[in-house]
Amino acid sequence: MSRHCTLKQASLFLNNLERTGTAERNHRFYVLVMYYYLFLVAVLRSSCTGESLMHDTPEKVLAFAGGDTILPCSFNITDTDDFPTLEWSKEGLQPNVVFLYRDGCEIHEMKNPAFEYRTSFINSELQNRNISLRISNVQLSDAGKYKCMRLWKNAPWDITTVELVVGAASEPKLSVVSAERGEVTLQCEANCWFLEPEITFLDDQGNDIPADDPGRHQDTSGCYTVTRRVTLQDATNSVTCRVHQPKINQTKNTEILIPGAAELLEQSL
Repeated sequence: MSRHCTLKQASLFLNNLERTGTAERNHRFYVLVMYYYLFLVAVLRSSCTGESLMHDTPEKVLAFAGGDTILPCSFNITDTDDFPTLEWSKEGLQPNVVFLYRDGCEIHEMKNPAFEYRTSFINSELQNRNISLRISNVQLSDAGKYKCMRLWKNAPWDITTVELVVGAASEPKLSVVSAERGEVTLQCEANCWFLEPEITFLDDQGNDIPADDPGRHQDTSGCYTVTRRVTLQDATNSVTCRVHQPKINQTKNTEILIPGAAELLEQSL
């Protein structure tokens, strides 16, 4: 019995209930309650064809812009004659389909153009029920939640959610801005990071060097460019710029030698 039929029958019972006597009304009300109970059981058990089974707590996958990544998904049905229609979709995207596989072929008509030629299955793994999605040339805009749907003909649909976190990290650039009047000023630039990183300076002993407040800019693609300057107050043979983003677990270091820094600083005293 489908949900639609159950709701329609319940509605008819309510309409007829108003035209009956008290005894019959009580009986019909009891029957209506039983129909509603069965309807709830059907929903919770998802025992009808076309209903879905959702998996809680989406798995998180970390990828970096410009690289490739794989969103995991599989199924365990052992009947080799019943291979489901497979649909990968992305929440908040219109159209939301990023890969559709039916009857042994990819269907392109419903695919979002932003993912054209960038999504695929690992063909050699299909026989092992591995229907993980490979995304090539990952973009910052690819970040979000994806649904892997196994659309069975004669069984409940199976849905798994995977969350893709996209990061971007580049090598920092450290340069001398000025070295005059007994002062050495350095600038470190972290270009196109996502999420926004932190910049710190270290002397040749690994100690933090106090620095100016950072400047930041975010472009239309979501990339952050962060710059920070430091003016040396104490002698050091080298300075390291450390760029760190804890959420994507990325740290990049670059070092610059400061020849004659001690002499320059002594002149300012």
